[in-house]
Amino acid sequence: MSKQCLIDLEDAHKQIAAYIVNYNTKRLNSALYYLTPEDFLLGKVDSSLAVRNRKLKQAVENRKLYAKLHLI
Repeated sequence: MSKQCLIDLEDAHKQIAAYIVNYNTKRLNSALYYLTPEDFLLGKVDSSLAVRNRKLKQAVENRKLYAKLHLI
């Protein structure tokens, strides 16, 4: 939660609910392989890690190609 003034109890509930949604669905957790708790809950760990690995491999290839074309 950001340092915002909680106007009343209803406002506090809204801000806390928004924080929980962000924490569970957007924030990457280092203890969970930098995935979200939602990824684990929905059983998307393997597919999310596979996507990440494909992107990392592609980034390595892109850097090699860039170096070959521009630095050597």
